[in-house]
Amino acid sequence: MSPEVLFWVVVAVVVLIVLGTLLLIGGRVRGRRRTAALRRHFGPEYDRVVHAWGGQARGEAELRRRLLRRRELDVRDLDADERERFTGQWAQAQNSFVETPHTGLRAADLVIQQVMRTRGYPVEHFTEREEMISVDHPDLVEHYRAAHESAVADTRDEADTEQLRQAMVDYRYLFEEMIGAGHPESTQRNLPQP
Repeated sequence: MSPEVLFWVVVAVVVLIVLGTLLLIGGRVRGRRRTAALRRHFGPEYDRVVHAWGGQARGEAELRRRLLRRRELDVRDLDADERERFTGQWAQAQNSFVETPHTGLRAADLVIQQVMRTRGYPVEHFTEREEMISVDHPDLVEHYRAAHESAVADTRDEADTEQLRQAMVDYRYLFEEMIGAGHPESTQRNLPQP
């Protein structure tokens, strides 16, 4: 091999090594940025999902899947009439809770599902509702889970009155956010890129 050919081979190898290193560094930087964006968006839900899915890569893949699924939905704000109607239904659920906590809690759960359905969220399975709430309202998803767990425990007569009361409070947090509490723009979130 001539010195000139050897020179160009060495140059090519060095260029490939430099490009490979730059690509590797770039990938890590993008990964860190994506992780930071997911952490920022999901808050404590990020850590819960990473733990539940057995590691960062699998947990982040699940969170990205949720973001993609949420982008497929046509979620809208409620109009003023819908907010008024649901606010009335919520008041009835709360009044019912005072007299019969079991009935009031079931009514509250149904109102939440009706609001979600009207806005365009999937409502058939709790898991799917929970996942979409974790995307749009990550700060409230734990309240929603806790309320749902208490409601399920109540159906088995395993929840005491204090658990039911706390479940109503937890449902109310989500209800107020879902209807916009008089501020429909508060229900809109900017979703990070998956």
